[in-house]
Amino acid sequence: MRATVNPGSRRDIHTVPLAGTRFTVTTTADAAMVAVIIDLTAVGFCSSGGLSVLVNAVTNAHSRGIACAVIASQRAVVRPIKLLLLDRILPVHADRADAEEWLSLVARLR
Repeated sequence: MRATVNPGSRRDIHTVPLAGTRFTVTTTADAAMVAVIIDLTAVGFCSSGGLSVLVNAVTNAHSRGIACAVIASQRAVVRPIKLLLLDRILPVHADRADAEEWLSLVARLR
């Protein structure tokens, strides 16, 4: 089973707790969950708190054996991820097709 999380258009100090709850529920709600796609295409700003929630969600999912893919195309989101070298731990993809393809590859390797 795959789930897609779309956190909305802005990740900042006011919305981080809600996003964290949504990510936690998504990654723990179903024992049959094998993959999560975090779709950030509508996000135009992502604070350090938002990035922290994202890293924690992906790390938490991986520890449970759930593969994650992040879709991000906005410069304001992709640039800090790359500058902070978070792309080494966050599987960032430009679009849904790339994310789906990557998740399919991960599933075949398991």
